[in-house]
Amino acid sequence: MKENTLSIPVCQLDENGYFIGMTTAPIDPLENDGSYLIPRLCIVEKPPKIKPAHVVQWQGDKWQYIEDHRGETVYSKKTGERINISELGLLPDDVTTQPPLPYSEWSEKVGKWIELPNADELRLLDKRKGAGTLNRTQILIQIELTYGEKKEKLVEIAEKELDGAHKIKVCNAILEAQTFSLENDDIWQFFTETLNINQDELFQLWEQAKSNY
Repeated sequence: MKENTLSIPVCQLDENGYFIGMTTAPIDPLENDGSYLIPRLCIVEKPPKIKPAHVVQWQGDKWQYIEDHRGETVYSKKTGERINISELGLLPDDVTTQPPLPYSEWSEKVGKWIELPNADELRLLDKRKGAGTLNRTQILIQIELTYGEKKEKLVEIAEKELDGAHKIKVCNAILEAQTFSLENDDIWQFFTETLNINQDELFQLWEQAKSNY
């Protein structure tokens, strides 16, 4: 006569049929037919093999493996936006695990981020924005100390070299503006093109003016 074991291993599932782990089912002490008390949400099956980054779900007659990227960070190929994955399944086609590079766009052709054609221009614009502002005293004194040009001389140069709205804006800025910003295109062009100040020298001048006054 075959002797039944006191318990058998069973697979424990959650409410959605996902494999949680193994537990045991005790033999039914009230029956003499070798039946076992199978716990709720458990099945008598061979346990599935565990795969990295996957969960396993019971389909009624077999195990199904589903990719699990929950908790991972991916990036939108369109915007570069950071996205946290919270659902099971394959990653959407419009995201990538590669973090975007500065001033880049996603290329499906090469499968990576590539630098934008105007990346240098965008870098410079951000640098201009990050330079901050100076008041009239700071910038005019620093220009006079560095290049020997006083306010009146700057106005004279602007009136001679510029025209139209650009000339008016620059002259008004030199005579009346309370603050100066390299983000301002008229001021930037006046310094770099009209006064012919090298871009790197202009940024250095800007920082010197901040620290000296």
